[in-house]
Amino acid sequence: MPHPRLYLGLDVGGTKTALCAARHPDGGITRTQGAGANLQRRGPDATAADLATLIHEAAEAASAPLAAVCLGVAGAGRPEDRDALTDALRRHLPPGVVIDVRPDSEIALEAAFDGGSGLLVIAGTGSIVLARTRTGAFARSGGWGYLLGDQGGGYQLGLQALQAVADQFDGGPATALTSAVAQAFGLTSPEALIRAVYRDGFALQQVAPLVLEAAASDAVAAAILQRNVEALAQRVA
Repeated sequence: MPHPRLYLGLDVGGTKTALCAARHPDGGITRTQGAGANLQRRGPDATAADLATLIHEAAEAASAPLAAVCLGVAGAGRPEDRDALTDALRRHLPPGVVIDVRPDSEIALEAAFDGGSGLLVIAGTGSIVLARTRTGAFARSGGWGYLLGDQGGGYQLGLQALQAVADQFDGGPATALTSAVAQAFGLTSPEALIRAVYRDGFALQQVAPLVLEAAASDAVAAAILQRNVEALAQRVA
């Protein structure tokens, strides 16, 4: 039997990275997770360095030389961004390793429909709607990133929740989100909220589950969820 070689697939989202390692030809498969990364926010060099650490750890655990890596990466929608990340990864990986960088939305569409037609709504840290017709044509809506869009994604849910908390501090409508955020993250004052968001690099998407939990009984949280669901539905339409 030939010596085994290692093939890696990475799904790099804004919140986490999922890695699948397959040894060929003996068929051993392992899975692990690491921190997320968005290419537009982190840039190619920092993103490559973070991903290379995870890749090297997987290769060491598999005890097999690395043959190829396929990565679906958040924020990698433009060819020039994928090329920049590929070049940066080459500086971290052994010579001869095949590197294939795709948008994370593309690998999700492939996984969902196995090359066939279908429509896919992705609402993770960000959001995008993708479709592929029977003739192979693609269509997309959304995917504008956290500053221009991403309604229905965790970042926007978290951002709008913290805006509601700030609004209550200013005398606006009371919301259960204020106590939920205080209990979960210790943000009990305007000063703590400002410091966390603007100085400490607080990951706003962490707040999204609190919106989902509160929406059943809190009008403010329910309104946030409704706005974002409607925005996603418009993308589908």
